[in-house]
Amino acid sequence: MSVMCAAAGFSTVARGQEATKMTVWDKVYTEDQAKRGEGVYAKSCAACHGEALIGGNAPPLKGDEFAFLWGDKSVGELFDKMKTQMPPENPNGLPADTYRDVTAFVLRANSYPAGEKDMPADKEALDKIFITAKQ
Repeated sequence: MSVMCAAAGFSTVARGQEATKMTVWDKVYTEDQAKRGEGVYAKSCAACHGEALIGGNAPPLKGDEFAFLWGDKSVGELFDKMKTQMPPENPNGLPADTYRDVTAFVLRANSYPAGEKDMPADKEALDKIFITAKQ
């Protein structure tokens, strides 16, 4: 009987932890960050990913294909990919805050809501926020 109680207790903890999982729907960036990212995107990213973020010489950063490629991955993974691989001629050539702002712009372009608190430029913190379909 105590085994069943322990199992039930574990199940409750697991559900409670799942409920606290942050997603892009939790307003994880600010509009100011996205606006700054939009300018950087236009200069450094649009040539390959397209002005409308729907692709070109590189994968789309908006829409169904983006949702398919990035669904259930963390914002930290997206941030890290941008930081370590973009722009192709100068990976990691921008400040972390700039990559964070471009990440915020991509989130806004995908209609994830902005909030009042700045999104950090720290991969470890961003790894706790997941890209998900609307809940």
